[in-house]
Formats: sequence, structure tokens, C-alpha cells
Amino acid sequence: MDSDRIEVHRRTSRAEGSTHSLERGGKDMELEQEQEQMTEANPLASASTPAKSTLLLKRLRRKLPPPSDTRLMWIFVALMVTMLLLGWNDGSLGPLLPFLQRYYKINYLIISLSWLCNFAGGVFSGLAYIHITDRIGFGFAAALGALVQAIGYAFMSTGGPFALFLVGSGFLGFGFGFMASQIRRNIAQVNNITSRLPNASTKMFIVQACFGLGATVSPFISTPFAQHVKRAYLYFLVAMAVALAGMVIILVTVQGRTEAQCVGHLPLKEDEKRSAGESAVLEMNDHQDKSTVQGSSAAQALEIAEDPRVLPPAAIIAVTEERSHQDPAPELTSGQKVRMMLRERATWTLMAYNFVYVGCEVGLGGYLTSFLIHERGGTAAAGYATSGYWGGLTLGRVILIPVTNKLGYQTAIYTYTAIALVLEIIIWQTRTLIGNAVCFALVGVFLGPIYPAALMVISKILPDEIRGGVMGLTGTAGGAGAAAMPFVTGALSDRFGIWILQPFTVALLGADLILWFLVPTKRIQAKRRQT
Repeated sequence: MDSDRIEVHRRTSRAEGSTHSLERGGKDMELEQEQEQMTEANPLASASTPAKSTLLLKRLRRKLPPPSDTRLMWIFVALMVTMLLLGWNDGSLGPLLPFLQRYYKINYLIISLSWLCNFAGGVFSGLAYIHITDRIGFGFAAALGALVQAIGYAFMSTGGPFALFLVGSGFLGFGFGFMASQIRRNIAQVNNITSRLPNASTKMFIVQACFGLGATVSPFISTPFAQHVKRAYLYFLVAMAVALAGMVIILVTVQGRTEAQCVGHLPLKEDEKRSAGESAVLEMNDHQDKSTVQGSSAAQALEIAEDPRVLPPAAIIAVTEERSHQDPAPELTSGQKVRMMLRERATWTLMAYNFVYVGCEVGLGGYLTSFLIHERGGTAAAGYATSGYWGGLTLGRVILIPVTNKLGYQTAIYTYTAIALVLEIIIWQTRTLIGNAVCFALVGVFLGPIYPAALMVISKILPDEIRGGVMGLTGTAGGAGAAAMPFVTGALSDRFGIWILQPFTVALLGADLILWFLVPTKRIQAKRRQT
């Protein structure tokens, strides 16, 4: 009897032990599933942050529900705000330039150092872009940029030594680098996210138009300061308030979401579905008849993918989704993304193009007020012509959307650049103040759509793994152009006079036409190398 009781006790103990083991195993599986869900919500966090982290990093790894249509609309508003803040500074500086030269008793060459310091700050943020964005996400990075921008304006509003003004310019450049995607600074985040939203082409043009809107409105505030306020540098307090308001809007609307948490649940674009479907068809045929696929050319494979008799579109998408669950592509680390970007020839071509384009755009907007005053007999009120230029740029990015879509991005860029070049020659060869101001506004109209069109080309030809990073590098190159070209213009103006602005701009537009000819027109496939 005792032996039977002992045996029953042993069996009961084993059963309880097994139950505890199963419970522990179940809890472990739940934890693993939860971690996998967090990783899906923000795949970048798992590659760049440890399991034990700060409250902020844990927040970034949490799983969030797909954004509603209303939330996506507010995220889009935040993207527009970031672009408006970027344009605000570039539009306001031109009308203040004559005052700043008198106040600090400096020439064109010295005042142009502010653009170089601005670029230096942008380079620093560009180098840290991928690593910091991987850790704090788009929402907090954009808000950080607005805060740093406000700090820069605070330095500039003191009226202290010119060296302090240059420090403020450096802070502005650093802030621009994190604020998102513009035309000339490291705006990769806004451009990359916008290119993944529904109706991406139209939204990209609208977001970029907000840059021009900020640059259009700000001269209406900075010009009266230059005309009527003895300490015109106090204008930068207004700019600081605008930057702080932008920071609050970004924090409230985006709520600290990462890019994956903003758009990670959105469906693939049509060209991405097509590319994925072609890969699925090739893999299925590979299982059916390896020798046939191995012996076929790339063109034949594309014909197979396009033939509805082989596999209907719904089946293509189904096979693609099944493959994505069965054999997901390995996530690239930040370092691998950087190396992949630097290996692509298209990266360097686009950087060179953006260097020239943005340099031309910023240099023209920065010096046209001085040009009209000294070469066409204008007064301080000529600062309003800067609003005309940036207003034209804003208008062009909106009203020329259907024209751009009709022509195609590549052809549209050639056409708009050629028209702007002709208008610059007209300004160069005529001497009427009103006529020149009107032509400057028209130049803005045709320069405006070029940059968002170029961004859409980037989104179509580059692999998703490096698209955002390349947009960041091209933005940094644009920042270099925005610093170098105004600096060169200032040096040439000291040597020859401000009239040199027009022939120099014509030369830059001609160089842009040549550089765009070198940009690839077909999609580049990602080359995953072990690094």
C-alpha cells in the first residue's frame, strides 16, 4: 500500500513539473511573440537598440495600430509644417541682407559665410541622420530639428557679434537636417515618408510647395523690419516663435511615431507590387522547371511576369505575401545601408545634380533683392520681389502638377530647366525694375516643380532599403550647394559687382541640364552583399 502511494506521489509530482514547464514555455513563447510584434512595428529598433533600453526606446518598439485615415491626414499636415519651417528661413534672409551688411559693416563675401555655417550644421546632422533616426524615429527627430532651429534663431536675435550670428546659422543647419526633406537640407525623412503615402506624387508636390509657402510669407514680415525697425535683427524672434509652434504641432500630430509606425501598414504601391509579383512568378517557375528559368533571359522573364495566362494578378500577390511570411529578407543594419548607398553610381549623380540645383535656387533667392537695389535702382521695398520669386516657386509646384504628370518626371525637368534658363537670359539683358521682378517670379514658377519631380524619380529608381538614405545624401549635397553657390556669388560680386548674379545663374542652369542627362531612368535592383 505504501509503495502504491509513493508511486502515485511521484507521478503527481512529474505531472505538476510538466505543467509548470509548459506554463513557463507558454510565457516564453508569448514574450517572443510580443517582441516579434514590436519588431514588426519598428524593424529598425531591433537592429540598433538593446533589449533593455530607456523609456523612449521602449515606446518606439511598441506595437501601434495602423494609422486611421484621420491620423494619416494629420501626419501629412505635420509634413507640410516641417517644409514650411524650412522655407521660412531661406525666404527671410534675402530682404535682411542689405541691413545685415550695414549693421555688421561687412561685404558680400563675409556675409556669405552664414550659408557656409548653415551647411556645416547640415553636414553634421547628415552624418548622424541614419543612426539617430533609427533610435528615436521620425516624429521625435523632426521635433528635435524644430527645437534646434529655434535655438539658432535665439542666437541670431541678440544682435551680438557676427561670430554669434554664424553660430546661430550653424544651429539652423543642424535643425534643418533633422526636420525632414527639403530641397536643400537633409530632408530625407519627409520625402521618404511622403513617397510612401497614398497619391504619393500629388502629396510630394504639395509638401514641397509648403517650402515655397514659408519662403513666400516670411519676406512680408522681414521686409518691414528691414524698412522700419532700427534693430531689424529682432525679426529672428518672430522666426523663433514660428519654429517653436512648429515643434508643438509635430509632437501633437505625429505623436512620436517612427516611419514604420506612420506608414508601415500601408499597402504596397503598384510598381512595388509589380516588382514583387515578377519575383514570385520567377520563383514558382523555378520550382516547376529549373532549366527553363535558368536558360531564359531577363526580357523573357519579364514577358512571363506580364502574361496573365501564366498567373493572374491576384495569385501573384497571394504568392508574394506567402513568400514574405515564409522567407523574409534579412534586415540590413545602418552600416550596410550606408555602404550600399555609396556603391551606387546613381547616388553620386543625384548628389551632383542637387548640389547645382539647390545652389542656384538659394543663391538667386538670397541675392535678388541686392541685385534689384544696386543694378535696377530699387529701394528696400525690392525685398517684396523675393516674395514674388518664392511665391512663384510655390505656385509652380501646385499648378504644374498635371503638366508634370503628363510630360513625365524626366521630360518635365528638362523642359522647366530650359524655360528658367531663357528667363534668366532675359533678366540679364533687360534693365527694367518691374520687368525683372516679374521674370524672377516666373523663374520661381518653373524652378519649383523640378525638385519634387526629382524626388519622385529617386523613389522609382532606387531600392527601398536605401531610398530614404539617398534622399538624405542628396539633401546634404543640396545643403552644400546652398552654401557654396551663395559664397561663390558673394566672392564674384565683391570682385565684379552684383550684376554677375545673372550670368552665373545661367551657367548653373546649363550645368543642371547636363547632369540630369546622366541620371538613370530604370529601376536599380538592390545588391545585398555581406559586409
